[in-house]
Amino acid sequence: MTTSALAAARELTGFDAGRVGTGSGVLVLGTEGVGVRTLAGACGALAPELDVAARTDPAVPPGVALVVVDPSSSVGEEERLLVDRARAQVGTVALVCTKIDAFWEWPRIVRGHRKTLDPFATLPMFGVSAAAALGGAVDESGVDALVEWVRDAVRAPVEVRLERARVAAGLGALERLVGAEAPAPERTVDDMLAERRALLVARDRGRVDRLAAVRAGLVRARSESSAELHAGVRSLAAAAVEDGPVTGAEYGARLREGWGGLAATIQRGADERVDEVRATALVGLDAEATPADPWSEIPLDTGRPGRRPRRGGAEDALLVIIGASTGLGVGRLVVAPMASVQTLQWFSMPLTLLLGVAVAGWIIRVRRGALDRAERTTRTTELLADARSALDHQLGLRIAAAETRISGQIARAYERRVREVAQRVAALDDEIRHLRSGDASRADRTLRERAAAVRTDLAGRSGQLWAEPHAPEPDPDEPHAPDMHPDREQ
Repeated sequence: MTTSALAAARELTGFDAGRVGTGSGVLVLGTEGVGVRTLAGACGALAPELDVAARTDPAVPPGVALVVVDPSSSVGEEERLLVDRARAQVGTVALVCTKIDAFWEWPRIVRGHRKTLDPFATLPMFGVSAAAALGGAVDESGVDALVEWVRDAVRAPVEVRLERARVAAGLGALERLVGAEAPAPERTVDDMLAERRALLVARDRGRVDRLAAVRAGLVRARSESSAELHAGVRSLAAAAVEDGPVTGAEYGARLREGWGGLAATIQRGADERVDEVRATALVGLDAEATPADPWSEIPLDTGRPGRRPRRGGAEDALLVIIGASTGLGVGRLVVAPMASVQTLQWFSMPLTLLLGVAVAGWIIRVRRGALDRAERTTRTTELLADARSALDHQLGLRIAAAETRISGQIARAYERRVREVAQRVAALDDEIRHLRSGDASRADRTLRERAAAVRTDLAGRSGQLWAEPHAPEPDPDEPHAPDMHPDREQ
């Protein structure tokens, strides 16, 4: 019977009372200030043969545990856990109330303590005064009755002590299960329904607004980047024409350097604007990181010929003719006053030619510089226009790719949210159905009823074990003597 009852208790509570052992030692437990050491000293003085230890394991395995309480203080969770641990580890446990000589109302106080520590009144209860026992009033202290019970408990045969301990440990586990309050549901059905509605409402909230914000932000980023590009190209063209070096190699190097800096600035600014739009659109979403592709380089080919090459033959001949005619006219104008002087007439013609040649060379040089500047301006404008068109096209592709990428991140984030919400809603539906059907309360009630039935069986067996007389084990240090009181009850 005992084995089957303990197996049923293990199935119901998960506690295996069959692992509880026994011994002949006495373990005295209690919180600070209740007189644990005083009681241990009084018991040791009355029964020197007992191995009594206070709060520490005795030299031999304990067979009895005494949990001490004090009528001067209340008991709570700490004392209850102490009793539960003693019943689970030792099995045979008794409650001892000390200092009864100082509190005349100790019976009423102890009844309250017992309702907390032993609501089923399974454990034996003793009221003692350890100070009175140590002072010589042993008969009036109650310690003698406690020591007598301890002697009977530890001197019983090993099989009886072991069965008593295991039955008591199983009773403790079952009483904790039966006496525990039924766990109230953490949330009611109304709370779960409210959470379910909130999840469904917030499932797709903000998706349309986020996509609209992405589109508007990227359009603004594209327009700002294009405006910055056009302004930068105009400034670079003006600076290249006005401050450019004379030689073509230096001019080309300066132009390429300026374009490289402008392109890097435009690309960096566009990336910053796109990142700002992305951060604003994805705030609050668990979106994965998708890095953008690197920018492709847009070189400025300053060495290629212009679109309208200069025709040097006819233009140069016309320029020489214009310069020569202008030079001769200026020379004749300067030498004309000298023709009226008879002695200077022979000198006027060579001077006219010299002045004409000088003025013609100067005019040709000025006109050629003007043509070179005009050609450089036109060529610079053409080169920068081509590069600007290529970079502007890259900006458009970049913005379009960013819109696709950010929209995909938003869509995937909301897809994950939809899956998570669906799983949570399914779990809530299961919990709601479980609560409405009453399966949880019915299963808990059935478990408690089975535990109460098994406890009744174990309690009956415990009463039989303590009621049946058992011959004490002989002390190896003393000569064997027959029991002179075979009918004495334990």
